[in-house]
Amino acid sequence: MLLAGCAAPAPPPPQVSPFNATDAAWVQLMIPMNEQLLPALDVAPPALAGFATELKASHESELVHLKQLRDRAGLPDTNLHAGHQMPGLVSEADLLAIRTDPSALEKKLHEHLDQTAKLARSELENGTDAATKEFAASVESSRRDQLTRLGQG
Repeated sequence: MLLAGCAAPAPPPPQVSPFNATDAAWVQLMIPMNEQLLPALDVAPPALAGFATELKASHESELVHLKQLRDRAGLPDTNLHAGHQMPGLVSEADLLAIRTDPSALEKKLHEHLDQTAKLARSELENGTDAATKEFAASVESSRRDQLTRLGQG
């Protein structure tokens, strides 16, 4: 009985992250989706300049929140999607085309806003982290509003 009291205490169980694979994937994709759009917004044609300025502010604000979520999840700060060709993700070729012909921005904005709204809905349906899902709901709502406004522009 004396020996039982001398046994080392059992290690605490490992902490389970509230983030599942969907939460992690959404955060790691939304960061480059937003970051890679920003330079394109800087060359918006006059008809889109005001809207592009608003989008830039909202996307920069989202980036702050997304990076906080990434850090809380313990995810690396590397861009896992560098060089990828994906709907809504502004590639180097897209950016060159927009710089050459700024009128191409409107189509890319539609694609970006639509795709990021779909990604946010996927996070809402499949994620597990409450804070990430709450933020995804906000992003999805913002994107729907932005798409409506872009359609009226």
